[in-house]
Amino acid sequence: MSNSEQSLSERRQYFRIDMEYETVDLLWRDEEGQAHKVKSVCLDFSRGGLRIEHEFAITEDTEVSICFQADHPESQTLVAKVVRCIELTGNRFSIGLQMVD
Repeated sequence: MSNSEQSLSERRQYFRIDMEYETVDLLWRDEEGQAHKVKSVCLDFSRGGLRIEHEFAITEDTEVSICFQADHPESQTLVAKVVRCIELTGNRFSIGLQMVD
């Protein structure tokens, strides 16, 4: 199965939630142990994972904490793992994350 076929299969497996262009907070540690906390744009969200777009790559298999509506007192934080990171034009990256149970 090609990467595009696998991506399409992943997209169809779960119910989609409209989170287009919602801001989420991301927190992770890179290979050197350096902590990163950034805001990013959520492009797609489902029960299985989400896709964000960001100006730099996050290495596959990196565990990321994702906080939705961080300014809201009832904000939710979920943990996900990077399953793909694809470079787009204009020094942007499309990053696919799969929720961790």
